[in-house]
Amino acid sequence: MSNVIFFILHEVGSLNASFRLANDLKARAHRVTYVGVADSRELVEANGFAFVTLFQEHFPKGSVGELTNQGVLRQGLAHLLWAPRRHLVFRRFVDYLLAGGDEEFFSALGELRPDIILFSGGPYIEWPALMAQSRGIQSAYFCSTLAPRDGTGLPPMSSAIIPRRRESLWSAARIWVAWKRIEWRKRLLFFGHDRLTRRVAAKYGLVAFRRKTAYPRELAVSLTEIVPFPSCFDFPSSPLPDQHYIGASIGLERREVAFPWRLLDADKPLVYCALGTYLWRSPEIYRRFYRAMLDAAETTPEWQWVLATGGAASLEELGAIPANAVVVAHAPQIALLKRASVMVSHGGANTVKECIFLGVPMVIFPLGGDHPGIAARATYHGVATNGGELADVDGARLKSLVEATMNNPYIGVQLAIMQARFAEEEAEGRGVTLLESILRSQGRSSAEESAPADAPSGRDTKLATPA
Repeated sequence: MSNVIFFILHEVGSLNASFRLANDLKARAHRVTYVGVADSRELVEANGFAFVTLFQEHFPKGSVGELTNQGVLRQGLAHLLWAPRRHLVFRRFVDYLLAGGDEEFFSALGELRPDIILFSGGPYIEWPALMAQSRGIQSAYFCSTLAPRDGTGLPPMSSAIIPRRRESLWSAARIWVAWKRIEWRKRLLFFGHDRLTRRVAAKYGLVAFRRKTAYPRELAVSLTEIVPFPSCFDFPSSPLPDQHYIGASIGLERREVAFPWRLLDADKPLVYCALGTYLWRSPEIYRRFYRAMLDAAETTPEWQWVLATGGAASLEELGAIPANAVVVAHAPQIALLKRASVMVSHGGANTVKECIFLGVPMVIFPLGGDHPGIAARATYHGVATNGGELADVDGARLKSLVEATMNNPYIGVQLAIMQARFAEEEAEGRGVTLLESILRSQGRSSAEESAPADAPSGRDTKLATPA
């Protein structure tokens, strides 16, 4: 039995993406523990895993919403003015680590004695990754979405570009510009972050923590990347040696919220809408879109509609609710997708994977982050319709998009093909197989390092990461 730690800086999508792998490891008698900030505790424990809270003084419960767009919308000038305040929070946190606060992390590791740590959560996760590296603890990144890299010919996930099958200077130029935009956006919004990372690395004498590579990655600290996505969903490209696709990793048995099932008519096709946990548009745009959805519901009494507002709008703000519509703040997504005929979505990575795995066609309105890239791949493979800009939709257009998607035979065929490929990769259990292979290699390497110098090892003592 091995001890596996998931260190995920709080994000609902990343946590949900990890539960399938965590359950697979648990079923194989591995000990699984989650470590992170206070905001993650409730969701982790609700799904049956032990949780250790760290750095609560700096990141108390509720702080994540203030440091991200989870529940708080900041765009344009407001975002630029807020970024220095966010940087100050993290600069003070790094000062705390350098002054000895890192012992809080090392003390937890001493009790848990991990054989491997899977890190997830954006650029700030580099700091605990460096701390683990300083103690020689095997680590990897758990990428909750696809992780293309500059130089591979693939666009970043923030881009809606679909690469052409044949080489094209115009396509290559657009992809190059998209990566440059990412680079400058990072410099603008995360100014000073690289300096903080270098300070943390210097404390542990980790000078060459950034490995030179032909395909630069987003994070400075170089670790193997584990991607909970079937490789078939990405655009065609050559695999990278330190990037491993492990299948959809969907937790069908995860704990979900209660729902008034008695209000649904099982004889009607179900249209389900949810736009994620982050706020990417103004409240007015969300309200207008939700009102358009209710208008579409009113004109289609033969369909059943379920709308999860995610807290972006209240029932009172939406006005009259048609008899064939159910509006809730949060919905049990897996359970609803098992009954849905179409989903109207923002294009979140987990949502799109779940729709494909359960055979539900999508109308996607990309809002931000990785949504444009996910939506581009979904439309490229023919499993979804891109709805365009959220603010431009009225009830008539939404009804037309849903009806066209529901009745499109091409989408039906493509979805069935992709669903079968998802199911095939999921059944293989690639994630747990990969981790067990890494752990076995680590065990062999440790044994060989402790063997007498004249004892034949029979293999290279470097960690062998499976292809």
